[in-house]
Amino acid sequence: MTTTPGIRPVIETIATEWHSFRGGASGAWLLHPADLHALDPVVIVDHFRMSTPTFPPHPHAGFSAVTYLFEDSEDGFVNRDSLGHRLDIGPGALHWTQAGSGVLHEEIPRVPGRVSHGLQLFVNSAAADKRSAPAVFHRAAQEVVALDLPGGARVRVVLGRFGGVQAFLGAHTALTLLDITLPAGVVLDVPIVAGERAFAVVVRGALAGVPAREPHALRFGDDGDAVRLEAGAEGAHLALMAGRPLGEPIVPKGPFIGNTPADVTEMVRRFQSGQMGALAPTPGAFN
Repeated sequence: MTTTPGIRPVIETIATEWHSFRGGASGAWLLHPADLHALDPVVIVDHFRMSTPTFPPHPHAGFSAVTYLFEDSEDGFVNRDSLGHRLDIGPGALHWTQAGSGVLHEEIPRVPGRVSHGLQLFVNSAAADKRSAPAVFHRAAQEVVALDLPGGARVRVVLGRFGGVQAFLGAHTALTLLDITLPAGVVLDVPIVAGERAFAVVVRGALAGVPAREPHALRFGDDGDAVRLEAGAEGAHLALMAGRPLGEPIVPKGPFIGNTPADVTEMVRRFQSGQMGALAPTPGAFN
C-alpha cells in the first residue's frame, strides 16, 4: 500500500493467536496488546467462534462489554444479566453492556452446537463514568443499515457514521464499528474523525500490500483524515473500529478495569458484597 496525503498508514500488523476455551472447540483469536493504550478507548478484542456455553455468570465494572455477531453466524447468543434483562443476540446484532459500577451477565449459545461468530470488545469508560449505574443497549440485525457501494463493497454501519448513515446508542464512550466486505482489488476510503484512533480486525482475506495471513489485526496511524482499504487477491472481510482515546491510566484486574489499584480493589469489594446483584447460571448449561 502506498502512502497518500491524508490517508492514515498501517503502522502495525498484529497476529491474533487462537485460544480455546475450556479445551473445547469454542475459542477466540485474541487481540490483547501489551500496551493497553494501543487501541484506546478499546482495551482488548476477542474474535470468537463459540458453540458451547463457556462463561458462567460473571461480573464486570469500569468498562463496557460489547458483543457483535457477524451475519455468517449459524445462530446467536442469549444474554442474561443481573439487571433482569434476557435478550437474544442474533446474527448481525449488537449488544452493549455498560457495566459502570458493576453488573453480572451470562452469554450462552441460543442453540448449543451451532456456531456464533463475532467480536467481543472491552470498551473502556472514563474515570467520571466508572461508577455510573449500569445500562444495556441493544441493536437488532434489522436495525443495522447496510450500504452496497459501487464496485461491490458492502458496509454495515453498526455504530458511528459512514456514508450519510448515523448509528448511536447513547453509551458514554462513543465508538465507530463498521462491518466491511470488499471484493478482490476493490478500494474503499473510510473517513476518520480527527483525534480518533482507528484499527481493524481482519476476519477473512487481507488488504493489498499487507503481508499477513488471516485472521489478524491492523493498527492505523493517528494522523490523517481517512483510512484506505484495498482488498487483496482473495477479497477481505474486516471490522473497522475508531474512537477518541480517553488517555487515562488503565488498571485491569480480571473482569474489572479501573484507573488505579484502589479502584479495582473497590470493584472486587462491591462484587463480593453482592452490590453488583445476583445471577444464577442457566440450568444445565454448564454441567
